[in-house]
Amino acid sequence: MMKKLLFDASAIINLCSRGEVEKLECYTSSLAIYEIGNAVWKQVYQRKNLSVEEGIKALDVLHEVLKNLEKLEMSEPEKAFKMAINEGLTFYDASYLHLAFENGLALVTDDERLYRIAEKHVRVLKSRDL
Repeated sequence: MMKKLLFDASAIINLCSRGEVEKLECYTSSLAIYEIGNAVWKQVYQRKNLSVEEGIKALDVLHEVLKNLEKLEMSEPEKAFKMAINEGLTFYDASYLHLAFENGLALVTDDERLYRIAEKHVRVLKSRDL
């Protein structure tokens, strides 16, 4: 397995939900916990798929898993912003792509749109490819 990987929130959540936590190694964005927290919030508050207690437990597990990944900070957010504008991505998604590009990492994402756009810039994998 290639060892230079950057995981986005979608891949982290899916690997954890499939019980494949051992595949999570290397890097993520320092923003990942906020995006993951928002995804769990949506499941509790908007979709009502989880109770508040289940949401808290899920967030605790995901937060614990994130401790195993090195967090990368963006040094040039304006480059990610330009990428977001040029590619029609959210700033969150562009930040993952920018971090992968700038650090010579493959991006692991299960977000279909980000996957298609990222293919033009970096090596990209889905979590099931690991």
